[in-house]
Amino acid sequence: MEIGFGNGSFLRFAKDKGCNITGIEIIPELIRRAKEKNFEVYSDINELPENSKFNVIVLFDVLEHISQDEISDFLTNLNKLLKINGTLILRTPNGSSPFGLTNQHGDTTHCTVVTGPKLDYWAQNTGFKLEFVGGDPYIIYEGKISKVISRLIRRILYLFIERLTRWIFAPQSKGFLTSNLFAVLKKK
Repeated sequence: MEIGFGNGSFLRFAKDKGCNITGIEIIPELIRRAKEKNFEVYSDINELPENSKFNVIVLFDVLEHISQDEISDFLTNLNKLLKINGTLILRTPNGSSPFGLTNQHGDTTHCTVVTGPKLDYWAQNTGFKLEFVGGDPYIIYEGKISKVISRLIRRILYLFIERLTRWIFAPQSKGFLTSNLFAVLKKK
């Protein structure tokens, strides 16, 4: 399930990969468009069929739109929708990074600054275990070895600069040099 599916590009990607995907979105026009493309979509998680359970729930750029006072309840409700050992994957502007400022403050609908330590706190209090938090950890091969080499060099430089900075100015959150924060939470 994807919450906040927006233009539906992840819904399409998941469906093309053979996944049974459900979407949640609050914008009526985006819901209408998704229904026209035969996606199973709803405007609220409370509209899901009774006893709906999912292996994976994804939130791309959603958590920062929820009031900090409501995040624990929101995550608890998502936990109830996950199957045993289910996974919650999310991306949000990195509140620990100077490079996340544009993403965080460039949208007036953002009301919560999300950091790694906050995610760990919310996870512990909502039945999740934080498996990963940081920047994008992957070097993706798309058929061009030159791109892989440049991404690998960039990744090595990034890790070196981050560790050096954390050593000099400790404590800093992992991934503080990235504009977005990625996290994987596992249902306990």
